[in-house]
Amino acid sequence: MKKLVLLLYVSTYFPLVAAKPLNSVEIYEQAKRSVTVLEGVDETGKPIQALTAIAVANNRAVTICDAMNDKQQLRIIRENKSFKASIIARDSQRHLCLLSVPDAELIKITSADKGQSVQSGAPVYALSNSLGLGIGISEGVISGIRPQLGVDFIQFSAPVSPGSDGGALVDINGHLLGIITYKHRDGQNVNFAIPAMWLNEIEQHDRSDTLYKQFRETAEQLQQQEQWQKLADHAEQWVVKHQDDIDAWRRIVLAAEKNGNIDKEENAWRKLRELDPVSSIAGAGLVSIKLRRNQPAEALQLAYELLSLRQEDADIWTIIGQTEQVAGTAAKAEDAYRKALSFNPWQLDAYEGLIGIAEQRNDRGMVTQLWQSLSTLNPDVPAVQFKLAEAYIREGRPARAYSLLEKLTIPDVQKADADFWKGQTLLALGRPSDATLAFEKSLQGNPTTKAWVYAALGSSYYQLQRYPESIEAYRQALRLEPNNSQWLFSLASSLKDSLRGQEALEINAQLLKKFPNNPAVWQQKGFTEEILGRRLEGIKSMEKSLELDPKQGSTWATLIETYRRAGRDKEVNNAYEKLRGIDSEWAEKAYKMTILPFEVFQHE
Repeated sequence: MKKLVLLLYVSTYFPLVAAKPLNSVEIYEQAKRSVTVLEGVDETGKPIQALTAIAVANNRAVTICDAMNDKQQLRIIRENKSFKASIIARDSQRHLCLLSVPDAELIKITSADKGQSVQSGAPVYALSNSLGLGIGISEGVISGIRPQLGVDFIQFSAPVSPGSDGGALVDINGHLLGIITYKHRDGQNVNFAIPAMWLNEIEQHDRSDTLYKQFRETAEQLQQQEQWQKLADHAEQWVVKHQDDIDAWRRIVLAAEKNGNIDKEENAWRKLRELDPVSSIAGAGLVSIKLRRNQPAEALQLAYELLSLRQEDADIWTIIGQTEQVAGTAAKAEDAYRKALSFNPWQLDAYEGLIGIAEQRNDRGMVTQLWQSLSTLNPDVPAVQFKLAEAYIREGRPARAYSLLEKLTIPDVQKADADFWKGQTLLALGRPSDATLAFEKSLQGNPTTKAWVYAALGSSYYQLQRYPESIEAYRQALRLEPNNSQWLFSLASSLKDSLRGQEALEINAQLLKKFPNNPAVWQQKGFTEEILGRRLEGIKSMEKSLELDPKQGSTWATLIETYRRAGRDKEVNNAYEKLRGIDSEWAEKAYKMTILPFEVFQHE
């Protein structure tokens, strides 16, 4: 068996006699003191990324930071306590970051001896925050050393999962051999770690890489300012002399996507895949390109090829699910999404895919069930709770939605959103006056989607027959989102019922240019024409609406009444007979409102 030797990180302790190997329980108890949960969080404190960190001093830790920027909010969880962490040095080539963790009182990990050889077949243990479930341990062996991107990775077989990035690969004495990098997996239980000897070189590489730091700082500033063309120019100039810089190529991808340059984006994804063939990220990007180019067959083939990298990857199975969903094979998409969740129960994109499939099937119960699962996983994330409330409303359970919202503890920054959803719930409960107050209160704050709040306010005003206010609210919504056809339709309804029919007809004409076969628009046009006294035009519009959708009981009833006013008795009887076969309840109403009074008048 070939013996592979690495110069490992210098340990401060040199045993004089061979130590007795520890069992897995002892290794776990020893190493877990120095291996910690690391989370990336958003501005509200919600965890958005699960990682692992290794303590190298009482207030310092190391992790993998491939896609992490220096301003990302991080926290380390140790003994159920949370400590803020920040990046203070970065080895860009090796994707290692040194973290400052004040007041954490971490316990430094013991590294393997400098002269210790790393031998194929030697037992090893992986300790990491696998799947974000906390620090766990798995067992395997060293498979060898594999050079990739100028880095000699330790290949090992101990199982790892998303969240394992930055974890510890230790020997039978619990001493650190390497830092686990999950994204460089290569098939089931074929995983990689960066040699531990490089931990003490992070600060040195950070100091010597001044030009790169300047590039990255400028790039991050342009990104925050959303100056996408300048970001593209900046990154493209950099890769002229640094063609293997993965970070720069990713910034080119981002800028190209924001600029709508799909050709340049695809070229950048291909370069990334060439530089890092074992990563699924570039493959996923190319799948997205194929889908946007309306090439679902090619996208599917590429998506399934990613499984050759690793079978147990939630991201890859999510990509497959999304691709199958676009291809119209919902059953296969659902299977792929559920496979993704079996590997990572927190995979939000997989949940969203399943919710989309349930929506297509009009399975309101399943939509609610999925949001309940997400709510359980994210009990302190108001945005998820709001979506659950929406699911309850759409399922016809507004009282349950109201109860949920009343129990939530809402941060100040999201109180306006909470008021919006309370308003939606009150509308569904048939309380438009209370809903109006909630929407008005929301607009006094800073709701995430102000246009939607104005539109909801327009709806509550309409139900209260406060048509002028309804019209103004819908106009405000359309100023913010002018292409929302549903709000334009609702505005036309408010104009119609406020006796501003000509303005309503202008909107109807605008909508029919976009949706010539929409029965609702034809119906509204017919009703408006009847109000304006343009009876023959109104009849034609209502007949067109019913031709497109014959199951509209209210439209039949209005058409029967309009026929009667026009003196077209034969059409009255014909329409009534058709309505009897479609909707007996509306037929009864039409008879009582239009036909019976006429029969009584004739009898008298």
